Amino acid sequence: MVGPHRVVRFECVGKPMFQANCHCDGCRRSGGSVYASFAFVDEADLNIAGETHVYENLSDAGNTMTRHFCPRCGSHVYHSNSKAPSRLGVRVGLIESADWFQPQANVYASRRLPSTLMDPDMKAFDKMRS
Repeated sequence: MVGPHRVVRFECVGKPMFQANCHCDGCRRSGGSVYASFAFVDEADLNIAGETHVYENLSDAGNTMTRHFCPRCGSHVYHSNSKAPSRLGVRVGLIESADWFQPQANVYASRRLPSTLMDPDMKAFDKMRS
C-alpha cells in the first residue's frame, strides 16, 4: 500500500528583505547548479504547509546552516542561519511566478565557477554578506 504523497507548499505574505545569488559550495551542491538564487524573508511572513526534512552544517563563520528539503522530491525549499534565525532564504527556483526576482548581490563570489558570468554592476561579496 502506498501512503499519501507528502508535499511541501509555501506562501510569503511580505516582500523580500534581500535578494541574492549564492556561489558557495553548499548552495551549488544542494541544488545541483552553478549557483543558487534566494529571496530572504522574515520567518513570520512565510507560511509553510507540509513537513520538511532538515540538513545542518556549519558555515565557514561557524554558524549553523539549516536547510529544509521536500521529503518527496528532495528540493531545497528554504534555509536559515543561526546568526539570524528569523531570516529565511527561500529558493527562488521553486516559486511559481518569480519574474519579480532581481538579485541585489552575489555572495561567495570568490567561489563562483570560472565560467559563471556575473553582472559587473551588481555588488559582489567574497563571503556571506553580514
